[in-house]
Amino acid sequence: MKKLRKLRLQKGLSQENIAFELGISQKSYSNIENGITILKHEHILLLSKILDTTLDNICPISKQCNCNSSKKG
Repeated sequence: MKKLRKLRLQKGLSQENIAFELGISQKSYSNIENGITILKHEHILLLSKILDTTLDNICPISKQCNCNSSKKG
């Protein structure tokens, strides 16, 4: 998840900024960035736009590239 944090910081964005754009809480975004929560498909798409990167760059971070949304466990 360091890569997701690095991409966010390169854009000069806080976790709060991205959480707002995704429509989730900062804590929820923090859980995504820390690998606790797997990204939902719609969040993968939005993050690629927000961070101005490709889906291929986001998908390995999320550990899933489908529409399922669940927590690791």
